[in-house]
Amino acid sequence: MHPASVLLRKILVLNDTVEYRMRVHLKTNDTDFQAMQHLLQTGPLSPSALATQLHLTTAAVTSVIDRLVQAGHVRRVPHPSDRRRIVVEPTESSIREAMAQLMPMILTTDSLVKGMDEAGQDAVVAYLDGVVASMQDRIDSMTAAAEGTSR
Repeated sequence: MHPASVLLRKILVLNDTVEYRMRVHLKTNDTDFQAMQHLLQTGPLSPSALATQLHLTTAAVTSVIDRLVQAGHVRRVPHPSDRRRIVVEPTESSIREAMAQLMPMILTTDSLVKGMDEAGQDAVVAYLDGVVASMQDRIDSMTAAAEGTSR
């Protein structure tokens, strides 16, 4: 295998370790942490949208939300356009805590790529774009196979 592919695999394994350390730091289980990741990435979500993202039932996601509310990581707020509904959003303190843990790594990796010449930056972006496309294609194919549809 090409050294870049070997390093990418190592990154994926290290990401698992980073996630584990974040779960320990934030005192969450895996499912609750995955919920937090979705909320941090996309912003407020309805409970049903969060359930879809986590591949859980709405009843199961209610327990996830309850635990995260109790831990101070999220809060339930009125939906911006439909006051009969609610959305779940991360608390400012939880966002700050997560970012305090992740920003040193994010800033270091950003500095690495910014330190390259334009051609190097373009190569990194092209490679990572290809990785993302390949991973998304694999996910789509596996999803289609699980649902019994062809892709």
